[in-house]
Amino acid sequence: MTLSENFQAARSGVAVGPLRPRTLLHAGGPDARDFLHRMLTQDLRGLPPGGAAHFALLTVKGHLVGEGQLLLVDDGVLLDLDPAAAGEVRAQLEKMIIMDDVTVTDRSEGWRVLPLLGPAAEAAAGAHAAGLSRWVNRRRGVAAIDLLVPAGRAEGLRAALVAAGAAALGESDLEALRIAGGVGRWGAELDGTRLPMEAGLTADAISFTKGCYLGQEVVARATSRGQIQRGLVLLRLPEGAGPGSRLAAAGVEVGAVTSAAVTPDGRLGLGYLKRATWGAGTRLATDGGEAEVVRAIAGEQERPG
Repeated sequence: MTLSENFQAARSGVAVGPLRPRTLLHAGGPDARDFLHRMLTQDLRGLPPGGAAHFALLTVKGHLVGEGQLLLVDDGVLLDLDPAAAGEVRAQLEKMIIMDDVTVTDRSEGWRVLPLLGPAAEAAAGAHAAGLSRWVNRRRGVAAIDLLVPAGRAEGLRAALVAAGAAALGESDLEALRIAGGVGRWGAELDGTRLPMEAGLTADAISFTKGCYLGQEVVARATSRGQIQRGLVLLRLPEGAGPGSRLAAAGVEVGAVTSAAVTPDGRLGLGYLKRATWGAGTRLATDGGEAEVVRAIAGEQERPG
């Protein structure tokens, strides 16, 4: 299938991605849920049994340590993380375990995460993946769920979904979809230098109704004032611009491109810009020509609502 056909399937039908290299950390013990409620940005106490949510772990200064999806399981909490962030997340959590009865272990071996995208994803999962744990993943750029699949069954399940009509997506398709959807990725837009407000994580990953968590004061201060000075934007890019390309306004550097991909909507990218230049339609000089701001992702999510 072509790129346009894959996008169409993911946006209006059903598509299945490649098996994802993820790290699955398990927090177990009688205090696990309460402990993570106090550590992470998300409200675990408000989740029902089997519930899932997007979360972030921050430093006390509000910078990202990692982000991912959490799932309440029978014997604790499962954290689905990018492998590049998992080591730091585990180290910080274990450092904070003092009086709590909590054990953090790696349960990645023997499991795979399979993305199922599109408005028909839930129906496809019900027909072919009954009994498997799943969670809504809003970080795919389109409506999506992720399936937690035993490793020995994963390739067969993916093949069955494709045989039933799901479009088979590759890594480049997933990358293009998440860029077009304005979603940051760990190692590109997300790392330990970023605040969650800058990275557009405010709306989905942070609870503003729970109690304290690591970095809460910084987040509360920034969101109440609504004045972060740099943030994530979606860009329309010329052919020559890609990750690392500088963005300039009136001859002054104001940001840089972090990701880029060819999509059915044109060549799009993500990057960070100074606030004064992130208005939709702003034109910026960059490698290969002129870039244009499509929308300010960080600006859309500044104030909780």
